[in-house]
Amino acid sequence: MEGSSARKYPRTELDRPVEIRIGKETIRTETCANNVSVGGVFVRRSDLPVGSPVHIRIPVNHHMFEADGFVDSASQAGTGIEFSKLSEEELENLYELIEDLTVRGLAAA
Repeated sequence: MEGSSARKYPRTELDRPVEIRIGKETIRTETCANNVSVGGVFVRRSDLPVGSPVHIRIPVNHHMFEADGFVDSASQAGTGIEFSKLSEEELENLYELIEDLTVRGLAAA
């Protein structure tokens, strides 16, 4: 698996909309090419400036996962957003999101 050792956390495909607040602008992405991990989220947007602080919202069952972060990397393929320090509640919501995505992914295989 090329490049797999470079990843700090395993990634899970994300088939839910991602809402990104950057400054006063809110951007919503709905592509199935996004992915999420405990460390951050990758979105198919190439127009977010590296280093910019952001606020992320992703629906999880009957509530939202929300977290602050920053644009860590950008390329033509998309943008990597690293989560800032997560609270216990944010981390629980993120684990719930990843678990739900993983279970549905295994069931579909």
